[in-house]
Amino acid sequence: MALKLKSPAPAPVENAGPSNPLEQLLGYQLRRASQAMMADLGTELADLDLKVTEMSVLMVIEENQDITQSEIGRVLAIQRANMVPLTTQLERRGLLRKGVTTGRAQALRLTPAGRALMRECRKRVARHEARFLEGIGKTQREALLRHLRMVWEG
Repeated sequence: MALKLKSPAPAPVENAGPSNPLEQLLGYQLRRASQAMMADLGTELADLDLKVTEMSVLMVIEENQDITQSEIGRVLAIQRANMVPLTTQLERRGLLRKGVTTGRAQALRLTPAGRALMRECRKRVARHEARFLEGIGKTQREALLRHLRMVWEG
């Protein structure tokens, strides 16, 4: 009596889920990348009780001592109405102080506490950036940044 071998059952086809036609669109890819990076950076800053926008404002002030709120708003594309509560909150926390007034504009500077916080933020931002750029060479990174800037500068 010949032994008849049973052929194995075909492997079930895994449902990869619905296809996403948006994956071919630059705007979609930029939004997804931005969301992933901002969520990660937010996690990096959480224990410092600092939001990404607040850190961004502090970084600009650190780099541009005596900058005004309106100048920061232009650099970061933050509306004027949103700058006042942001800087007020950072001032209340003792991270920045208002300096010389020219007309209605007040110059902003980091306090020693603000400078110390920014030293820690720079370390965390460096770790954060390294995670997302791992495996991308320096030349490719520079090209990526240049091309992304071309997209948003128009």
